[in-house]
Order: sequence, then structure tokens, then C-alpha cells
Amino acid sequence: MLVNILSLIVVLGVLVLLHEGGHFLAARAVGAPVAVFSIGFGKRLFGFRRGETEFRWSLVPLGGYVRILGLGPDESDLLKPGDPEPVLLSRWKRGVILLAGPLANVLGAVVFLAAAFAIGVEVPVWQDQRPVVGWVDPSSPAAAAGILPGDEVVAVDGKPMTRWRDLELATVSSPGKRLALTVRRGERTFVVTLTPKDVTPYALGWAGLFPPLPPVVERVLPGSPAEKAGLAPGDRILAVDGQPVGHFFDLVRLIGERAEKEITLEVERGGQRVVLHARPRREGEQGKLGIPSPNTRVVRQLPLPAAVREAVLECRRMTAETLWMLGRMVTGKASLRQMSGPIDIAKFSGEAARSGAVPLIWLLGVISLQLAIFNLLPIPVLDGGHLAVLAVEGVRRRDFSWQTKERILNVGFWLVMALVVFVLANDILKNLPGLWPGRSAP
Repeated sequence: MLVNILSLIVVLGVLVLLHEGGHFLAARAVGAPVAVFSIGFGKRLFGFRRGETEFRWSLVPLGGYVRILGLGPDESDLLKPGDPEPVLLSRWKRGVILLAGPLANVLGAVVFLAAAFAIGVEVPVWQDQRPVVGWVDPSSPAAAAGILPGDEVVAVDGKPMTRWRDLELATVSSPGKRLALTVRRGERTFVVTLTPKDVTPYALGWAGLFPPLPPVVERVLPGSPAEKAGLAPGDRILAVDGQPVGHFFDLVRLIGERAEKEITLEVERGGQRVVLHARPRREGEQGKLGIPSPNTRVVRQLPLPAAVREAVLECRRMTAETLWMLGRMVTGKASLRQMSGPIDIAKFSGEAARSGAVPLIWLLGVISLQLAIFNLLPIPVLDGGHLAVLAVEGVRRRDFSWQTKERILNVGFWLVMALVVFVLANDILKNLPGLWPGRSAP
């Protein structure tokens, strides 16, 4: 728990300060007065003044803020009763300052992801492969729809699927939603419908489709039934008791059904077919041989120029996926439960920190990009809302009155507060055991 909290403080602290630093530098660049640059929120603990700006350290260490005079009525708390309304900065200056925060987060995302690629980041080996089905869980919606191993899913609801990552996102984001999958089987193309099951508190869909994972032995646990049977790394298991094995999960299923029973394994070894006998031990209700699943991840390490290019491409892909997901949430095709708040972010940050520096750097890049996208949404209070107001004022060729700006700001504030309450409540429900009956992983 302590690691999660400290990781949350580091992640949000770095990213919010990066965002506010963008606003601060842009304000300095256009000559706008900056009253306060605060590390943290709430009560001022200590600080110093340099020129017109007070730099302070505040009580709550989650990020920070800058107070730039002339941006709008959110600075009105600096006015004394009877003071005249402050003079606003020109619209182009306000636009530059407002854009600088999200752009700083985008730049930060590129830097963090490029650093991860340069150091070496683990990625699934199958994520960029064509979505050719390697295995279908017999109890899954995909099996009920008639999808078979070897089928290629070429589209979901008319959207082309070119990679496994695309297919996974389409099914994971659609729990309980009826999907039309366009499937290519040999020379024939046809459409099937399936409804991914809602299997977790995060409202993630499960269709039961898996990428190819050959039934090859990578390692054998010491003292296991597999070692006693003579299995060795590099063996490819072809059949169990005469039943063919085409995927590692076929092996998992067949061995799981045969706890403490003598079985016959047909194995390919060095181009030769070998027959072995084993007795799976019982673990819970399942039979186990002692063959760990093959490693499905590879380390991608790139030289710095290539790492930067790949980071830019990854940001483009994640932006498109995020906007697509937001569109599905707005239209009701995806659940709002998929949104994560501070509890989830703390948990993910703690897991990343425990996994090493690279996962934490990668997480910083992902959340930095999400922060930029969120801040550019046209919701009053957010940078995107202020920019939308500026755009309307530009078309009108004059600013709204101070009172109108305050009303717009108040509406945005309560919208954001409602979203915060929903996300926080959602976080609590997802992370308290026993509040999601009937949901279990397949």
C-alpha cells in the first residue's frame, strides 16, 4: 500500500508539474504575469519570491498549479471587493498559454516512451501480427459463434482489424455489447455475431479468442511429472492420449482434465516422433505436468533515433485508440466503468514501480498522453473548454462578459466534480472485494 501511495505521488506529481510547467514557460514567453507557481495544493508551507512570481511548496504533494493573471475569471479570487475587473491578455496569448500545458504532456509522453524503447521495453510478440485465431476457448462466446482456429478476423462492426492489438481492444472494450465480426476462413468471408462476456470489475469484455501459441516446451520444472516423463526444452507436444494438440491452451485443457491419470504424449523432438508417458499431479481441481507457459513477450530495444520515431507512432496509436474509446463511451457502446481514478492509478503505479524502472517510465508516458487528451476535451474549467470559449469569442470578435465567463466556469466546475465523484466511486467499487458478485476471469 505504501509503495502504491508513493508511486501515485511520484507519477501524478511529475506529470501535473510537467503540465503546469508548460503553462508557466508559455506565460513567460509571451510576457504574461505569473503570480504563483506552486508545487502541491492546499495550504502554503514555505516558498520564496523571484520577481513578480511566488514559488511555493504546498501541503498536498499531488502535482501543482500556476496562477497566471489575465487568463480569465478563475483569477478573480485575487481581486479585492471593489477592484476593477483585471485586463485580459490578448486572445492569442491566452491560446498559447492554454495549449502549452497539454503540449508539454504530449512532449513528455514522447520522451518517456522513447526512453523506454531505448532502454528496452517488453511487448507481446503477437500484438502487431495479423488477427489469425490460434485457439478458441470451448466455453466462450467465440466458440458459440462458430469461430475456429485458423480463422482471421478482418473487421469488427465494419472497422478493419489489421493487428491482434486492434481485435483485442475491440472485444475488451465491448462487454455485453453485440459485435459483428467479419471472418475470413480460407477463400470464404462471412459475418458472425458474438457478445463478449463482462468478466471483471473493470467492465472488460472476454470473447475467448487467443493468438497462436505453439505447444512447445520452453522449460521443465525440476521434480515435476514432465521431468519424470522425460520431456525436455524444445519438445513440441503433438497429441495427448491421441487427441491432437495445436495450441498450448489445448495442452492446458487436456492435461487439466487428467489429474493423477496415466497419459500418453506424442512429442516431436529433433524431427523425430517420440512417445512418452506421464501422470499429471493434482493442483486444486486441475492436472499439472510442470510445463510453464511459453514466454509470449519480447524485449524491443531501439537506437535513440528509432526509439523517438517509435514513441511518436505509439502516441499516435494510443491517441486514436483513446478517442475511439471515448466515442464508444459517449454513445453507450462501452462502459464508463473502464475509466480509472486515483485508486486504480495508485495500484497501477505501484505495480509498475515494483516491476522496474522501464514499466514505470512507460506508465509515465501513457498517463502523460491521457492527461493531455483529457485536458483538451471541450469542457469548461479544462484547457480545452477555455480554448473552445476563445474560439467562439474569436468568431464573435469580442469577449464574453466577465459574468458570462464565470457562469461558464461554474458549469464546467460542477461537471468536472460530478465526473470526479463518479470515477472515485467507481474506483472504490472496483477495488473492494465482494462487491461484484458473479464476475470471475475465464
